[in-house]
Amino acid sequence: MHPRLRMVCGSGNLFIPQPVELINIPKDTKLFYLPGRNPVGFDPVTKRFEVLTAFKGKDALAVSAFLPPAYLRLQHPAYQLRAKVDLPLWAYTACGFAGGKFVVAATRVDWSRHQEARFYDCAKIKKAINLFLKHFPNNRLYRHLAHCALNYNCLNAKNLFLQRWEAGVPTSVYCNARCLGCISQQKNSSIPASHERLAFTPTAKEISEVMINHFKGGVRPIASFGQGCEGEPLLQSDNIAQGITIMRRETTRGQLHINTNGSLPARVEQLCIAGVDSFRFSLNSAKEKNYDLYFRPKNYKFCDVVASIAVAKKYKKFVSINLLTFPGVTDDSDEVKSLVHLVKITKIDMIQWRNLNIDPAYYQAHMPHHAFRPLGLLGVMKVLCKRFPRLIYGYFNPFLAH
Repeated sequence: MHPRLRMVCGSGNLFIPQPVELINIPKDTKLFYLPGRNPVGFDPVTKRFEVLTAFKGKDALAVSAFLPPAYLRLQHPAYQLRAKVDLPLWAYTACGFAGGKFVVAATRVDWSRHQEARFYDCAKIKKAINLFLKHFPNNRLYRHLAHCALNYNCLNAKNLFLQRWEAGVPTSVYCNARCLGCISQQKNSSIPASHERLAFTPTAKEISEVMINHFKGGVRPIASFGQGCEGEPLLQSDNIAQGITIMRRETTRGQLHINTNGSLPARVEQLCIAGVDSFRFSLNSAKEKNYDLYFRPKNYKFCDVVASIAVAKKYKKFVSINLLTFPGVTDDSDEVKSLVHLVKITKIDMIQWRNLNIDPAYYQAHMPHHAFRPLGLLGVMKVLCKRFPRLIYGYFNPFLAH
């Protein structure tokens, strides 16, 4: 703890001397240094920001927190770049020390507790994986998801083997977007992908087998297409629809869910007809220009995403926006106006407030710069709550009672 300087937070390209909201560091939060970045503090006497290059004879490095699921980052760490080091794909949260405890600039946006670490017993998961691989030796999806569960700590993959809640069913090797923060594929980039992408296209039989087993024996079971270890599931809509048909001959249980970029409205309609119950459409922005800068779409446009949302609502499906938030961008005044307009015209059911996993400096280098004082993510929520009182807020895909 520095004896003189006070905590500073980052919001876009601005330094904020007063954190918008601080909470005690949540359990299961990870802390780490940020290489190539010196921390910035605020001197309450001179009322100036100060870059700290050394402290007690050692190099000073900025510190960040990576929050557990259900928490939204409100501000990112304040630092000055000392060397160009592109950071891995994590959500970097401002962290400080007060009252003998670490604190973070964050808020809880979902009170569901089913993704807390205490619910994932490693010994039980390994035993369940061994049983599944023994009983289904020819299903490549089980082998792939076992790898995700054991090596990447994928909670959806773990849920599959524990036979409960939302379980991932990856299907697509390819994607029609080139997201800056894609966690499964980074081409010609200094940023490594967080994990390997699915390397095969599963058959409809493999897909249906996974769903049948999860639905027949699972607790509040959701089969979720569009995982972090794959490309865009709409590109496999025929395969998914066929798998659903096979599965529904065996059981009427379970919720079918698609996480998608919404690039292909006709395929969204195909999956609505096939029996998908809910959709989550990913956006970093409701402004076409900023959407394009992040998603870098191939052979589709932002208007196709809006059309896909409309199709899902036409079929009376539960629709969420997976809002990939970043302080200083998401809460830009023009961004908020565009988001309000999108919610108004699409009549979505839910916004899932998600932290965009990306190096703050890397993201800002690709997004427009603004000379403004941001509204703050809590301020964005207040605006939306006032305009759309029935809009649901959260972090997780909800289980829909049939």
